[in-house]
Amino acid sequence: MAADTQPSAFKIALAGWRDALRAVTAMMSVAGPAFLLTLMTEAVLQLFRSHSLATEFAILPLYWIAQGLVLTPLAIAVHRYVLLEEVTKHYALDRSDHRFHRYFGFVVALQALWLTLWIWWMIGHFVFGVPMRGEPFPPGAGENLGWIVVDLVGPLVTCFVIVRVTLSVAILFPALAIDSPGAGWRNARDDSEEHIFRMFCAFALGFVPTLLIDEIADLIQQLGSHPAFDAIAVVWRAAKSVLIVSAFAAIASTFYLAYGRRLKVDAPVA
Repeated sequence: MAADTQPSAFKIALAGWRDALRAVTAMMSVAGPAFLLTLMTEAVLQLFRSHSLATEFAILPLYWIAQGLVLTPLAIAVHRYVLLEEVTKHYALDRSDHRFHRYFGFVVALQALWLTLWIWWMIGHFVFGVPMRGEPFPPGAGENLGWIVVDLVGPLVTCFVIVRVTLSVAILFPALAIDSPGAGWRNARDDSEEHIFRMFCAFALGFVPTLLIDEIADLIQQLGSHPAFDAIAVVWRAAKSVLIVSAFAAIASTFYLAYGRRLKVDAPVA
């Protein structure tokens, strides 16, 4: 059997962060506006967090879509920087652009897929009476089969399926960013089929640094009730969003180069 010559998932994740930081540094005229617009979405979410939990849940889908919209130009620029060594000069939020339109469309589709996890929360709370987040569970909750299914088994199975689908189309995004001739979800799925585990490990490792960023943001907010602490945490989280989108774009670009055979040469398949 031939030896696996592909770099390890750790090296791919490390290279992704390195390429992302280089791209952000080289394209501050793109990363800067993306950060400022992301900061605005984070600030709006922070304002709604002071209201009821129901209000926060209602605003979250709009928050995800808004972040996807303002970060799409940055993600496309990072893909093109890694794959074509192209330095994008300006931030362009042009929804009429075909490349932007297709890329953002797939972003929204994936976001909608992840939002299906809320179905389990709604079923659990409104049908089975599962407590809302932050509320205590009553005694004997662990023996309630309905609660176990809707609060644990169902979300875990759904999450597994969504992660699998997300990984199978991850290399579609760099293909869309560089107008690859075979940029379609079926080609992305077929090209990724045998490499899902390596891709999962690389993206998971690439996500690890953001956990530290989240912890720091939470610690900042716990320092006191002064609005300044909340403002610092919002800025910190906006920076995290810019960095993780850039890192994931770079990692996906690496996998596109390695595995995107059909995406590179086949006729487009939707």
